[in-house]
Amino acid sequence: MSFRKQYRQALAFKDMDVEEPIDVRFHRPLAALVTVAALSTPVTPNQITISSLVAGWTGSFFLYQAFFGELWRQMGLDRPLLFVLAGFFLFASVILDCADGQLARARGGGSRVGRILDGFVDALVLLPAYVILGFGILQEFGQLWIWIAAVAGFSTWARTIVYDKMKRLYLARTNPSGGEASGIETPEEVRADYERAKRDGSLLERFLLLVYLGYLTVQDRLASGETHDDTRGRTLEEIAAFRQQHRGTMRLCSWMGLGTHMLLIYTSIAAAAIHLEVLIWGQAVLASVFNVLLAIVLVRGRKMQ
Repeated sequence: MSFRKQYRQALAFKDMDVEEPIDVRFHRPLAALVTVAALSTPVTPNQITISSLVAGWTGSFFLYQAFFGELWRQMGLDRPLLFVLAGFFLFASVILDCADGQLARARGGGSRVGRILDGFVDALVLLPAYVILGFGILQEFGQLWIWIAAVAGFSTWARTIVYDKMKRLYLARTNPSGGEASGIETPEEVRADYERAKRDGSLLERFLLLVYLGYLTVQDRLASGETHDDTRGRTLEEIAAFRQQHRGTMRLCSWMGLGTHMLLIYTSIAAAAIHLEVLIWGQAVLASVFNVLLAIVLVRGRKMQ
């Protein structure tokens, strides 16, 4: 298979209505290059997921050094360079995070546990970066801005949860194929997997499924609605009508995904090499504009349930 065909296969999207515009236009095209390079190797999607974690933690290390460390002084590195390195490795983490799913689909689809591991790693990347960023903002700009950063951080978590739930709900009502690979699932299905894993699964598998069950519980509180396959017994015209009615809400919601938030985070960190105030401007946008977006999506999303 030619490089062009492999690239197109790696870049295939499940449903453009639910994909993040930032990912479609920027992150996933770059990640597809990584996917094509990995296709001819024994590298697994889970190994790329772990590489994403390593890259994210490396970014957090440089971010810590930029704010609090002595390494940049001892090695003769400029502080602005550390911000650039932090932003670059967080960017690399996002690209690898996209590539693992693309590689899994290119090789015939992924597993539920693989997708859960991917989401768990996302949290492990974002949490230390945000904690370091918050304390760095406190040191540089004072208590007012740490509270704004805290609002931005917690609401980022809430928005990505709502986006994930709305995406699964929308797919459940518009995707006739359904199936585990599409991400359409219910807590009952995950709980059944957990019971099976308790009998013959690994400790890691049991842990990830248990964490995911807790995540689904929080998700249901923030955005209710059944996410089982709801297309059975419905005509194609009814499915098309649902898509037409709710596509606008779903497209609006697609701006609340992790890729969009990470773009704002890693670019503001890298731009801090030029103007440190960019860090607080980014947090102000997350705490204000994006929360207005969240409120609009929650109101409009009620009609989708």
